[in-house]
Amino acid sequence: MRVLAVLCLVALAGCATPRQACERNAVYDLRVVDNLIAESEATLARGYALRPEPYRRPRLQLCYGSGFGRYDGFGFSYCGYPDIGIRLRPVAIDMNAERAKLAELKRKRHDLARSAKAQLQSCRARYPAR
Repeated sequence: MRVLAVLCLVALAGCATPRQACERNAVYDLRVVDNLIAESEATLARGYALRPEPYRRPRLQLCYGSGFGRYDGFGFSYCGYPDIGIRLRPVAIDMNAERAKLAELKRKRHDLARSAKAQLQSCRARYPAR
């Protein structure tokens, strides 16, 4: 299923015009920093961070001809296997360090916005609208 989704996304990515691809590349870093700023602001508002933590959970699936790793050759049975999930675990943070990180991200965003604006103008000059 995931392979199919990736193939569809690759096919759709090929549909972008050169100008759209250039503009997307020009603002990529800016979008990443915007997401990091939003995450940092949410962390400061909450007072704690949320860190992803993997965990195992058992999963049963209806299988044909096998049961718990053995093959009996007939009918349906249940197969058990571990499934990995991700949960968000609250973690204590240093509020002063988080504020300093947020201030640095905002300074970086200002520089990236100027750079992205110049790159967008370059994209428009290189690929004029038809």
